[in-house]
Amino acid sequence: MAASKYNKHTMVLSQFDSFEQNDKAKLAQMDYSNEDETEGSDLGRFVFNSKTREVLGRTLEAWGKLWLFWGIFCALLATVWGLSIGMFFQTLDFYIPKYQQAGGVIGSNPALGFRPMRGSDDPYSSLIWFRHGGAGNWDELRQNMNEFLQEYEPGYFANQGASLTKCDFTTKPKGEDEACEFNLEWLSDAGSDIKCIQEENFGYYHGKPCIMLKLNRIYGWQPDPYSIDEIRNHTEMPQKLKDDIEKIYAEDPKDIAMVWLHCDGEMDPDKENIGTVSYTPFRGFPGYFFPYRNQRGYLSPVVMVQLKNPEPGVLMNLECTAWARNIKHNRARRTGLTHFEFLMD
Repeated sequence: MAASKYNKHTMVLSQFDSFEQNDKAKLAQMDYSNEDETEGSDLGRFVFNSKTREVLGRTLEAWGKLWLFWGIFCALLATVWGLSIGMFFQTLDFYIPKYQQAGGVIGSNPALGFRPMRGSDDPYSSLIWFRHGGAGNWDELRQNMNEFLQEYEPGYFANQGASLTKCDFTTKPKGEDEACEFNLEWLSDAGSDIKCIQEENFGYYHGKPCIMLKLNRIYGWQPDPYSIDEIRNHTEMPQKLKDDIEKIYAEDPKDIAMVWLHCDGEMDPDKENIGTVSYTPFRGFPGYFFPYRNQRGYLSPVVMVQLKNPEPGVLMNLECTAWARNIKHNRARRTGLTHFEFLMD
C-alpha cells in the first residue's frame, strides 16, 4: 500500500519535471528567436517591412498621398510668389529709379570717391601707404587703378560711340539718352614729367603718386556752379582754389561752369608736408557731364590729383572737397568731400 502511494508520488514528480523541461526548452527556443531579432533586424523592418509592405513606417499609398500634398502646396506657393514678383516688377522701371535724390536713400548731396584702395589688406581702410622705387610695394595700388579704368577703354561698352558726344562748355548732349565722352588720354598731362597713366605706374614708382577722384553718381543730379562773384566773396573756399579759378576765368569765362575740386592737408602740419598738388585733366568736374540718367556707355568724369613732392616717411591726413552751390560739406556723413590718410616710404 505504501509502495503504491510512493510510486504514484514519483510519477507525479516526474510529470512535473517533464513539464518543467518542456517549458525550459520553449523558453530557450524563444530566447534564441529573440537573439535573432536584433536591433539591426528592427531597423531593417523599419526601412522595409515585408509583412505589412511599409517603407519607413508608411505604406506606399500613404507616401503617395504625402508627396501629392507637398507637391500641390509648393506649386501653389510658387504661383503666389511668382504673381507677387510679377506685379512688383510692373511698378518698376529698369532705367529710372522710383525714388530720386531727396526722395531716396542716397539723397541729393553727392560724395567723393577715391582710388586706389588696398582692398586685399583691409577693404574699409582709407590709408594709402606704399614704398616707392623698384623694390616698392606699389603694384597692388597700380592694379586697383587699372581695374577701375578698364571701362574707360575704347570699346568696353557695345555701341558706346553711338550714345556719346564730344562735349565742351558750349556743346552739350542733344538728348537725354546721350552722354559726354571722357577720353582716357586726357589723363596724360603733357606738362608733367611723370604722368598719371598706367605706363608710368601712375607715379608710384617715382614717388609722385596720383590719386583718382570722382563724384558718386546720383540719378538726375545737376550741379549748380558758383558765379565768379560768389567765388570771390566765398568765405570758406580755399584761397589757392580761388586763385586758380581766377586764372581759368581770365582765359574763358564760360569755363567756370564746374564742380571745383580741391585737395589739401587737414591740419597745418599736413599742409606743410603734402607739397605741390596738380589736377588733370580739369580743376574739377565740368558741368556738361551731368546729369547722369543711366545713359548707355556713360562714364563719370574723373580727376587725377598728383602729389608732386610729398614728404616721405610722414603720415598725413588729406581731404578733398567738391565745390558747387548745391553741394554741402559734412565730414561726419562724408558728403561733398572725402578723407584719406597718406604715407609714402
